[in-house]
Amino acid sequence: MSIREGGARSKAADEEAGKIDLTPMLDVVFIMLIFFIVTSSFVKEPGVELFKPQASTTDICERGTIIFAVDGRGDIYYNKNKVPMERAARMVEVAKKEAPQANMVIQVDQDTPAYIVEDLYDAVRPLLTSPPCISTDDEA
Repeated sequence: MSIREGGARSKAADEEAGKIDLTPMLDVVFIMLIFFIVTSSFVKEPGVELFKPQASTTDICERGTIIFAVDGRGDIYYNKNKVPMERAARMVEVAKKEAPQANMVIQVDQDTPAYIVEDLYDAVRPLLTSPPCISTDDEA
């Protein structure tokens, strides 16, 4: 074995030692990504533009993930789709199976007829564990 062969081996060993293996870092990144996807909760938008009435007093609605919207004409929306009053209870029942701790939120327009909101509340009342929240804008 000559000096040149020994020098070549050490140079190859130095090149191998200088390389960085990114596999463990990528594993950690993907595990973190999966964790955040699994633990996040996605907000379902009702799918209609509303001008909410203002309220002088407000309470925070805990776990409000079943969101209905009632526009100024009295049409009810859930998950960006217009739904008839008769199907509202079925929608809440399905949503409660997915998230048993979920609370219902009713978003109303300034011109929404009050009887529509009352009828919606009466239709889903047997399925709820707590009263629904009415979504309003904070007083300016």
